[in-house]
Amino acid sequence: MKPSNCDIGIILERALEQHSQTISFEPIWNKHLNNNRKIIKNKKQTVMILVAVFTFFAITSVAVAGIMRNIDKTNYSFVNDPQVIGKWESVDFVEKIDDFVPGKKSTQDNLYLSALAFIKQGKVLMSVENGNLAISAFNWTKDKLLNKQEKTASEYVIKEINGTPYMYFEWKSGDYVFRNMKPYYYVLKKVDSNDYSNYQVVHKIEDKIDYPFIDDSQMKGKWESVDFVKTIDSFKPEVSSWMGDLYLTGLSVNENGQLTITTTSGESSSLLTWTKGMIINRENKTASKCEIKEINGTTYMFYEWKSGDYTNRGMTPEYYVLKKIP
Repeated sequence: MKPSNCDIGIILERALEQHSQTISFEPIWNKHLNNNRKIIKNKKQTVMILVAVFTFFAITSVAVAGIMRNIDKTNYSFVNDPQVIGKWESVDFVEKIDDFVPGKKSTQDNLYLSALAFIKQGKVLMSVENGNLAISAFNWTKDKLLNKQEKTASEYVIKEINGTPYMYFEWKSGDYVFRNMKPYYYVLKKVDSNDYSNYQVVHKIEDKIDYPFIDDSQMKGKWESVDFVKTIDSFKPEVSSWMGDLYLTGLSVNENGQLTITTTSGESSSLLTWTKGMIINRENKTASKCEIKEINGTTYMFYEWKSGDYTNRGMTPEYYVLKKIP
């Protein structure tokens, strides 16, 4: 396959994968080449038609995915479960609970979820890719882990096998949320029953945060989240890049460095301040770049989102896109 053709295949395959489709462009493209080797004159026109059709299909699926996504009930009251308190380490990932056999790993892949630590009163710490325990989006109540950001309620089941407690944790990823696929289970083995309430979360990256306040009339005002993108240049006002609900729903940038953020979990303002071109989080010790651009007569703010993926795992931060509210 020629490099240009490969690029088209990869781009469309990724687009369809993101937008909850199981069809792949690559085999269709190969079939097209095999069936049309002798029709040289019409190849370019055929490619353009295929690209147009599949691009339309991918864009249309954005709206469909947004409408058809699974949304679980997450407003459960807290019910204590003493047996869950402590740290659990992942040992396997299985399709069904009965598939797990201690000492025999079902998958050869590395386990993304490394560990969970359940804290009293419903808090959960999480480790991924063998990193340190960090604050997670999960809360727990008896028999369930709740992610209010993604609107999922995952059941957990605890079984004792040969004297060792194991937890079967329903993993509701994008395959469940957007593709309506049945979730698999992480299997975690209990390693201790310690109380992690006072656990000191380790931040690998800390930014300089002692910046003086510089006023900026452009930043002040109310902003509403409209998208979440990998880079500033990848934002397209007419097409949403983020398929799920946006955790950050808005900002209110006030006088003298005061700032309030609104999330799906409520409002918070005590640890965030702002200065020209920057939002500072004094708890996580991050200084996030804010860039304002006018696109087609609308003012947007691109807010660098320095979550635990940045502070604990060293990943490049992505951007919330917020539209200024008149």
